[in-house]
Amino acid sequence: MIKIIFATAYLLLSSDLVFASDVFAPKSFKGILNTPLDRVWTPDIINHLNNRSHIILIESTGTSCLQVNDAILGNLSLGDVASLEEGNATYGEALRSMFQVLDMNISSLADNEMSGVVTIHPELGSYYAIDGEMDGNLVVRDKSSLYFPEQDTTAYLVFSLDGESGDAVYIQAIARYTYNSNTESYESDPNWSPYHWLKINSNQSIGLAGDVSEATSWLIADANGLINVSVAQGGDFNPQSTTWQPNSFAAYPTNNNGETSAWNYYDSGLKTNQFYNNVDDDYQNQLGHSETASASASAVLNIIEQNLENNGLSMRYNKETYIAFRDGLLGNEFQSIDLYNSVLGERTVEHVYFTSSYDDDGEYHPFMVIATHNAPSGPQFLIDVARPPGDGTPGLSYDEQTVTRNAVLEQKLIKIPLRDYGLVTNVADNDLTDYGSLAIDQNIAESDWNVDNHTSTSSTGVAVDGVIIYPASNNVLIYASLAAEITSTGIHVGRGMGFHYHADGHGFNSNGINLYNISDYVGHSHPPIIGFVFDGIAIFGKHESDYADMDGSSDEVDEYGGHTHGDYGYHYHAYSDEVTQQAGPNSYTFQQNFLQRGAFKGLINAIPGFLNVNTNQFMDNDIKRYVGGSGTSQLSVINSHNPVVPSSYVLFQNFPNPFNPSTILHYKLPQDSYVDVTIYDMLGNIVNTLVNANQSSGYKSVQWNATNNQGEPVSAGVYLYKIQVGDFVDTRKMILLK
Repeated sequence: MIKIIFATAYLLLSSDLVFASDVFAPKSFKGILNTPLDRVWTPDIINHLNNRSHIILIESTGTSCLQVNDAILGNLSLGDVASLEEGNATYGEALRSMFQVLDMNISSLADNEMSGVVTIHPELGSYYAIDGEMDGNLVVRDKSSLYFPEQDTTAYLVFSLDGESGDAVYIQAIARYTYNSNTESYESDPNWSPYHWLKINSNQSIGLAGDVSEATSWLIADANGLINVSVAQGGDFNPQSTTWQPNSFAAYPTNNNGETSAWNYYDSGLKTNQFYNNVDDDYQNQLGHSETASASASAVLNIIEQNLENNGLSMRYNKETYIAFRDGLLGNEFQSIDLYNSVLGERTVEHVYFTSSYDDDGEYHPFMVIATHNAPSGPQFLIDVARPPGDGTPGLSYDEQTVTRNAVLEQKLIKIPLRDYGLVTNVADNDLTDYGSLAIDQNIAESDWNVDNHTSTSSTGVAVDGVIIYPASNNVLIYASLAAEITSTGIHVGRGMGFHYHADGHGFNSNGINLYNISDYVGHSHPPIIGFVFDGIAIFGKHESDYADMDGSSDEVDEYGGHTHGDYGYHYHAYSDEVTQQAGPNSYTFQQNFLQRGAFKGLINAIPGFLNVNTNQFMDNDIKRYVGGSGTSQLSVINSHNPVVPSSYVLFQNFPNPFNPSTILHYKLPQDSYVDVTIYDMLGNIVNTLVNANQSSGYKSVQWNATNNQGEPVSAGVYLYKIQVGDFVDTRKMILLK
């Protein structure tokens, strides 16, 4: 076993580092929040509190607006309207100034009429709401996340408009609801007086006035003019002009005991010691988010690349492509509360590591493994989906079902093959019989299989934010956008309340807060890498007309959405195309914004464990080796089933490096040779002669256990190792840690 130990500083490859082929990850949502808006905004005053409106509350002089703080919870404050209007504000400042108004009965409209009064929720905290006490400041509290009972005070206010003052309005807090832990429900606060109005205090805090004459008058602006987060009827994400469905919200998933199965983020199975113990010792130093983990991952990729070459195979992309994607995944943190059990500031993706193993026939199958909570970092606007999936209750029509407008964390263990398995010639070259497909589910003849239907019935890949990707089509083979099932970000949740993408939000509205954005293109020669499909092929952002000189922009994508150019190898792109689809008796022509169309261009027939994204892969003896299960590493194993004779002499970097207490030196011999491999200290003194003998051609390795020729341990420090084979001489450095 090779125990990988790294403890020295490592220059982390950043997500925007440029390589010969320009491969880089887009900014994380945390990075987006710090990005300037860089566009002028003229407020559109609507002065209403209609259900589902996205608003900005501007005091009537037009100088200041209501704003949440960086933590979202806590006291409300005032933001600068001029910076929003002039485009000098960041996306973070803009989003902290945006709120959504929800009718008090929004989750139960199938049984109740619209109440006409509303709760007000931060755009960055859909599970939070504004509260306040009669003699105190207005604050944001947790109204409905998993953690809301943990607060000292759990309550929220209900608002309505109360009269006008010129072009402005007064906002009245007519009721307050507090949580009763005994009944586990919110109840009207009997001590609340309805005669309270929003007010800016003299110290610029936000409170309540006991008389309307002391209240602040407000201009209610449409927030979509600042950052458009809505999906208009008749637009490309709702071509049928489907109206918003008032079905009641589905209950959270439950376990066998009937209890809500959503778990505390800190109890996630991806964060436990058990997960670490499930992973082989050879891979454990790749786990987590440290510089040591990054250095270890890079070193393991070096070995995998060598092993592929040893077996006469190749990695589909260069090493830097996988490192850039890994760094992008691990850069994601929750910057909003838009899932029932998420935690602000915590990681959405726990681990990304590389594994090296052979199947029972000696075929080599290395993977990039992603342990993710399947959760985006920013807001996703699920409340606004016109027609979300129903709960699927047998015998009930859609109108009778509850619908999914909430989301929960999940645990996914995703495998992306590193080996190049080749490409299909025809869509039917990939055999999906064992997995099922949309075409098979709909009893479509093989002669009619195409790029939209010959694909998985569920996930096909993973985005750079750690969220799984589904085909563009839903399970009845119309695009999810035509079915009005997705948000402005191209995402929705299914019956299990787990997120997945169906379309490209950036292609739809380019509002600056999507999976990737136009600001990511600046200073680069190619769109960013935004995902990987389970066939091992990378997805990049769409080619933009404003960046027509980028690499590959003049090369059309094929029907799978991919092409080849330069040093990039075959890869997919998000792209937009005008399509016509039938839905019921009518046909609709619209712009479809593809993220991943559906069918796999990469050959998948030899990929073990294809489409399996469950964490129970560790328990499956057939495939646990591919997710790095304990005792399965074959990182330094040379395949004896298919030996390949090297074409040249090569000395590789030792692995691991730095190391303690042992390391492996790898080298190649193109012919039988007399070989000398010797360790030296930095003064040039011989420390240990590891090899001094004739060896046959092939891929060789030797272990050094940090001892001298007398078998005595040597001190920590930098050492040299040199190989000499005839006229071939090469020397490299390595670091021993103690």
